[in-house]
Amino acid sequence: MHELEPGDSAKWVVYCKWFLDFLDREGEDILDVTFFTDKAYFHLSGYINSQNSCVWCAHNPQALHESLLHDEKIGVWVGMSRRCIVGPIFFLEALNSQRYCDNIVYPFIAQLKEDEIDKAYFQQDGATAHTAHMSMALLDNVFVDRIISKTFWPPRSPDLSPPDFFLWGAMKNSVYSNSPHTIDDLKMAITEYIRNVDHAILNTLFKNTVRYVNKCLETGRGTL
Repeated sequence: MHELEPGDSAKWVVYCKWFLDFLDREGEDILDVTFFTDKAYFHLSGYINSQNSCVWCAHNPQALHESLLHDEKIGVWVGMSRRCIVGPIFFLEALNSQRYCDNIVYPFIAQLKEDEIDKAYFQQDGATAHTAHMSMALLDNVFVDRIISKTFWPPRSPDLSPPDFFLWGAMKNSVYSNSPHTIDDLKMAITEYIRNVDHAILNTLFKNTVRYVNKCLETGRGTL
């Protein structure tokens, strides 16, 4: 993980206070239509993207890992609520704002139910493709003031996002246990894993999300 920067902890605390106020105002059932979104890359070799495999350490461990120069990989995007996972949505090219809108956001919206369109909150991190004018205009048109994004979602905060603190690691442990040989095998394994994430798991994940938020406020710091 990147080391927390000055000011990060304060942003974590601001967000966590808002989140608990949000639950008090809307009721915890709002988590059924609050989608935490994220992407990860799955390499055919089983290489773990360092963005989604974290080592917590007080100092830079100066660790090195080897990977194939041109290893095949697939991008995976999901939106997680307490009720369901929308996805996986697969992509091959690096995401810019146009690809993010065309290949991710539009397919995501197409899978939402009517009550989700009317009430859903949409969380995303501050990646450039996510917060470009084109992307934000599309999201504003659908979700209006129900967007949790740049300037509000705290930086360097994987402990607050269910895809980051659970889904990617658990999915990779499962998917690579059968040593997929082709990208199609990899996609099938990813899809099957997501379909088998049941409501009990999602309920536990979102209870943990609330627990992490409370722990952040207890410590007063951006670390759990």
